[in-house]
Amino acid sequence: MKELELAALLCSRLCHDIVGPLGAVHNGMEILQEETDPDMREQAEALVARSALEAARRLQFLRLAFGASGGEGQSFSLSEAREAARALYTGGKISLIWENVEPQFSKTGAKLLLNMILSVAAALPRGGELIVDVAEAPERSRVSGHGNNARFRPEARAALTGAEVDVDARNVQHRYTALLAQAADAELSLEEGPQDQVRLHATLR
Repeated sequence: MKELELAALLCSRLCHDIVGPLGAVHNGMEILQEETDPDMREQAEALVARSALEAARRLQFLRLAFGASGGEGQSFSLSEAREAARALYTGGKISLIWENVEPQFSKTGAKLLLNMILSVAAALPRGGELIVDVAEAPERSRVSGHGNNARFRPEARAALTGAEVDVDARNVQHRYTALLAQAADAELSLEEGPQDQVRLHATLR
């Protein structure tokens, strides 16, 4: 896949993730400009505040997961990544459990872990629980998901494992995860177990 095409598809994915809450902010502001009823204005203000917070949380997480952020050098604060992930999934249909962290990891390894979280979250269409288990390195980590009808879609499975698949804005994040694993010299493995469980491992080669 060409680098320009990958960049364009990742940008499409980013826009898709933030257009919802930003659109809600815009709608709320339009109501505030036109509405005089106090109750309606109060609801609109709450909508703007809630949606703006959601957009900020998404951008913070995606900046770390997709961008070149994280300070100077090649190390990265995994605590910062964990806080961004916790904020992203606060108050939604997916709850995040991530207890153990180490002070610093490689940027590539931390980005890999954040993208593993996104990939497993995508396998929880009805919500559920995300469990992040960090070993001594993100490249030896595991993300598990539990929820009704939890499963990796065939195109997501193909993109994550490097199989032949038409990459589009819906599965480009999974292919990006596979590329990060390759850069970290790690191998991804997927599991789908009983009782609506899915799991994504990263193991150093």
